[in-house]
Amino acid sequence: MPSFYVSEPDGEPDPTGGVTSHPVDLTGGTASTYRRVQDGGTDLREATRRLETHYRGRRFRAQPGGTPFEYSYVLAGDHRLVLQTSSFAAPMQGEIPFPGQYIVAWNRSGRTTLHQRGHTFTSEGSTPFLMPAEEAFSFESTPRTNSMVQVGSAFLEQTAAERHGGPSQRIVFDYAVTPRPEAVAAWRAAVGSSAAAVVAEQASPLVRLEAQLALARAMLDLFPWRAVDVPVGLRTQEAARVRHAVEYIHAHAAEPITPADIAEASGMHTRTLQTSMKEHLGTSPAAYLRQVRLDRVRDDLLAAAPNETRVSDVARRWGFGNFGRFAGAYAERFDEYPRDTLAR
Repeated sequence: MPSFYVSEPDGEPDPTGGVTSHPVDLTGGTASTYRRVQDGGTDLREATRRLETHYRGRRFRAQPGGTPFEYSYVLAGDHRLVLQTSSFAAPMQGEIPFPGQYIVAWNRSGRTTLHQRGHTFTSEGSTPFLMPAEEAFSFESTPRTNSMVQVGSAFLEQTAAERHGGPSQRIVFDYAVTPRPEAVAAWRAAVGSSAAAVVAEQASPLVRLEAQLALARAMLDLFPWRAVDVPVGLRTQEAARVRHAVEYIHAHAAEPITPADIAEASGMHTRTLQTSMKEHLGTSPAAYLRQVRLDRVRDDLLAAAPNETRVSDVARRWGFGNFGRFAGAYAERFDEYPRDTLAR
């Protein structure tokens, strides 16, 4: 099989297979959707246009470099997971509004800089890095050769449920963390051992699935992450700011935050946040925060030892000072009183 799928910084592409201009859909699906895509050429303008289409991007621009231009990319996989390698011999920049999948990338040559919601990240050598999954971002890259593992949202989230034990939920990675050397080594080993089964069209479905699971699990080991219970209706490009507000609430529920803090973190005015959350969730920021804190109380009570825990202490830990009002709100949300939850 081609050696260019390994995650080391060396190796040259040797693509074979059919050519198609259609990207692989990684947003879901159950039937086998294996596809191999190969493209290349020497026309800078046409290459930029094709890559903008391939990545569903906008405002892609490239400048001639100091050497004759050429580009290539080849990918193979299905709706669950795709491996891709590409080279582009010119500086390029652009925007990707909504990737809709989980992506780990690494460069074998060149450098990539990502800009997302006021944060900037620049790749370091061949160290793997994350691309935003459901966030708009812009990028700049030097002439580069890079590889990607693209995992469909549903597949990674179902795999992550093995770890957190809850239902399949959106995964939020910590993009600011540089992976540990031992995690990078394990990731590269997983890519090297799984690539052949992922990219080979003749691989049996069971063998391919096991290889895809190995890569998905290695991705979950590579960067810190948490599962966030975000309503499906918020997982769209249009609802991004409300989703940011919801994720901020989940991440900071244990802190003394206000609707104004939530609005600032999600890039909205407080009044706009109130209106948007009412439209998408049918509730206010304060009420949603209270629901999340009630959920955290329930989690703590279920995990606590009844003889060593007082409900009032747990309630106060999550900001509920009026115990009678808290007990009523708890019973309304969970159809039982907190003391009954603790006694389980």
